[in-house]
Amino acid sequence: MGDKNEIFSERLVKAVIWDIALQTFLATLLVFIIQIDVIHPLSWITSTLEDIISWKMLLNVILLGLVSFFQAYIYGKYYTSPVPKYFTRFSMFLNIFTTQNLVFTLLYALNGYFTLILYSSLAKSNFNVLKKMCEDSDGQCLNEQSLFLQLGGMWIGLFYFLSAHIFNKTVLTFPHIYQDKFQQMKLIIANVVATGFQRSMKPVGYFCMFYYFWGNKPRSVVSDVYSIYLEDPPLDNIINMLGSGIWIGLWFYASLFFISVNAMRAVFNIVLTEPMVFSIESDKSLTLCSALAQKSQFSGFLGAQDFRILAMTDHSRRLQIFTLSQPGGHPRNWNGLLENSLIIIKEFSNQLEAINSDSNVNGIKDVSKRNLFNESPKSSPIGYSGSLRNMASYPQALDIKNIQENKEENTFVIAIKKELNNFVQRLCQKPGIHYFFGELTDTKLKFILLQAQPVMWICEGLAHIVAYSLKEDKYGVVQNDLPIILSALINLKQNLEKLSKPGLIPRKQILNDSFAIRSKTAILSVVKRSIYKIVITFSKYIHEIPLDPDVQLAIQPFLVCKEP
Repeated sequence: MGDKNEIFSERLVKAVIWDIALQTFLATLLVFIIQIDVIHPLSWITSTLEDIISWKMLLNVILLGLVSFFQAYIYGKYYTSPVPKYFTRFSMFLNIFTTQNLVFTLLYALNGYFTLILYSSLAKSNFNVLKKMCEDSDGQCLNEQSLFLQLGGMWIGLFYFLSAHIFNKTVLTFPHIYQDKFQQMKLIIANVVATGFQRSMKPVGYFCMFYYFWGNKPRSVVSDVYSIYLEDPPLDNIINMLGSGIWIGLWFYASLFFISVNAMRAVFNIVLTEPMVFSIESDKSLTLCSALAQKSQFSGFLGAQDFRILAMTDHSRRLQIFTLSQPGGHPRNWNGLLENSLIIIKEFSNQLEAINSDSNVNGIKDVSKRNLFNESPKSSPIGYSGSLRNMASYPQALDIKNIQENKEENTFVIAIKKELNNFVQRLCQKPGIHYFFGELTDTKLKFILLQAQPVMWICEGLAHIVAYSLKEDKYGVVQNDLPIILSALINLKQNLEKLSKPGLIPRKQILNDSFAIRSKTAILSVVKRSIYKIVITFSKYIHEIPLDPDVQLAIQPFLVCKEP
């Protein structure tokens, strides 16, 4: 087991291989269906095999595989870096024109083009070339139907990129219960095929409208480049377009493209979200404690997922957590896991608390920067602690004059920064400026809830570890930290409940995103189950645990099983 980059690289290569295998299977199935001939089954099978092993299909599959590989490489970067924070319309607009998105645009356009070329060649159509022999004269003429389909293929690729990455979230969807890869792929095939034909209708309609108004421009360019002319009725006429039926062909090939890319995305999700077993103690491989401490989204998710599985099913690794170090007798394994787990829970809870406590309807400031300009230093001047014993170690502290001058300078700088901050805030409140540069609190809340999955797993993992510790923890290393764990869970529960109570948050912070609403409901349910798990397990001893009065009051409904 390597580090986080090696883990992701191995899984990415495996996902690409699985994707190419699935694409080849779908292409073979398409050839088999297109050339169906029940009356002559032998010739049907023979012609199908000839097309499958032909050099044209091999070349197209190789090109499509290369595009898919580079596309997957960039696509995977979404999962190895923290989710970017775009809380204003202006920052969201700038995010569209990043280098990564520009490369994605090219790759998806090529993917749509090569997918159409591949499937049209398998269907033995003449839509792969822009030239054809003229019927009314000698020479070659423009095959506008081929031009229509090839431009449509590139547009379909761009449309998918815009809808899947720019205007929607790109996150890994971890299943609550992981199934075998083959089982998951069998389940997704029917859904991918059905949604592919359905979702392709809208982009095909958009492209037909585009070609009706501006189709003469690309046709003129191609005609000039190849020195050919058009002898068929032009397709930028609505009657000619509908009569030719070429839009049906574009819809069919667009559906195959959507099936292809959705299958690729599903395969990536299945392979990348496969649970990984981390060691508790190791000098050579990535440990579970280190995985939880990783800031990257991918490694953090895998670590949290494994922590939940460990706590629920892995008896041998639980015993490693409960052991003491020799020599020394310290619960290092448990302390490391608890520290990283509480950091994840408390950071998430603090972000929710910042939203709940904010009285500004226009949005909240980032928790890490909210006091950047108006918070005065709480520490004393550098090197001076007020202790006579320490003054000998810091001679510079005796220079009272310099201390006073630095204090006056710091006060002046703080005042300027405060005025500047107030000016920027007043400027951002202007109607036109606020629309582009004002913070979107609803977007910020959705951004926080996107990070809820590892928090849910951490809560479940801690609850099961604590519950099993009553019988398996012979040293009692976990019971000492019960007050901290219960306090963290109760605090998280209260902050989540405030999001659901009317009147506690501004109306602009009310969620309209279905994914975020489901995430909020799911994490609240998980936190309550986790508290129930701990409280019921230790119900006989709960009053002996040194808890704060507020926490004792909050767990009473769980003791009598009246918490909904």
